Amino acid sequence: MNTKTQNIIAVSLITFIFIGAGAIWYFSRRNKNGGKTPFRRRVVRYAEEELKKWNEGKTKETQDSVYDDLKRYWESIGWKENQWSPSGVAWSSAFISYIMRKANAKDDFKYSQSHTDYIRDAIKNRKENNNNKFKGYRLNEKKVEIGDLVCYARENGVNYDTTRYYTSHCDIITRIDNNYAYGIGGNVSDSVTLSKIPIKNGYIQEGNRRFVVIKTK
Repeated sequence: MNTKTQNIIAVSLITFIFIGAGAIWYFSRRNKNGGKTPFRRRVVRYAEEELKKWNEGKTKETQDSVYDDLKRYWESIGWKENQWSPSGVAWSSAFISYIMRKANAKDDFKYSQSHTDYIRDAIKNRKENNNNKFKGYRLNEKKVEIGDLVCYARENGVNYDTTRYYTSHCDIITRIDNNYAYGIGGNVSDSVTLSKIPIKNGYIQEGNRRFVVIKTK
């Protein structure tokens, strides 16, 4: 084998290694940010689609361009147009319910106008260790993952074991890096927005009344 042939083989081998390494990085990155199950990937995709429709928080709830979107959210929990108005009733839980229904959560998810209903249901599933795929964990019990819901109270005196009704909010985690989980939520600043939530060693940090991570299926 002459020197020219050896050089060609060497260059080809190096090229193959770089292409292979790039493919491994790409697919590992895609899987990391795409969710580990088909359901989670659907949840993330649909949440990101809604974020884009709302121009990443720049479009507001009273604009005509998003009226039909709000209508879809409310229809996902069975509400008719005479039961809501764009700025008259909080629609953040209807937004989450819409994403979960579209992603085909079926009867495992408790669709509701109130986040509290599905939060309490998920915590109950965890405590009973039943077969429902949606389970709510304390912040220090489970590392956050793509497709999870991170929830916080909108009032004082609420914790993991609270069973009464309370005002609350949840975001869908769509991306994670070393220091933050990024969650998409509805009716935040009158729009659909992306929020940064601090994490440490993979765990959601306390603060802003955060108290539960809901694992999806």
